[in-house]
Amino acid sequence: MKASKLMERVKQYLDSDKQTQIDKIKSIRKVLKELKQKERSLTEKLEMEQDASTKASLQLKLDVIYAQRKKGVDRVQELKEQLKEQSN
Repeated sequence: MKASKLMERVKQYLDSDKQTQIDKIKSIRKVLKELKQKERSLTEKLEMEQDASTKASLQLKLDVIYAQRKKGVDRVQELKEQLKEQSN
């Protein structure tokens, strides 16, 4: 096997990790978008709700969604930093 073919295989192997990280970023962003829509929906319901116990329940759900979104955004930033380090 020629050196150029071997180098191409090495490059594909190294880029596969990069592609995996890019795929993870895309999937996390998709989930974040869905969570954002759910958060907006719950916020609207919370504003219209009159019952205190239901409001508390909705607020708890909103807090959980907010925490999940924050974790997702942090993870995307970590993956982007790893990609930058690999590129350099």
